[in-house]
Amino acid sequence: MAKVMVEVKQVDLKTFRQMFGIPEHTVQRWVHTKNFPAYKLGQKWYVDLKAFEKWRETEHANSYKYA
Repeated sequence: MAKVMVEVKQVDLKTFRQMFGIPEHTVQRWVHTKNFPAYKLGQKWYVDLKAFEKWRETEHANSYKYA
């Protein structure tokens, strides 16, 4: 029987924190940042992983913009 690989595109905040080793308070702050790629569905927040990678690159570039 063949195994099927599934690409995960969105994860809840708990899974997101565990995947990247980010403290809870940091993720909560990011969620309320204007351009952070998260959305609320019912009572849970989710992060779009591809959009997060782009966001992280942009934020990293912006942090060195004036250095």
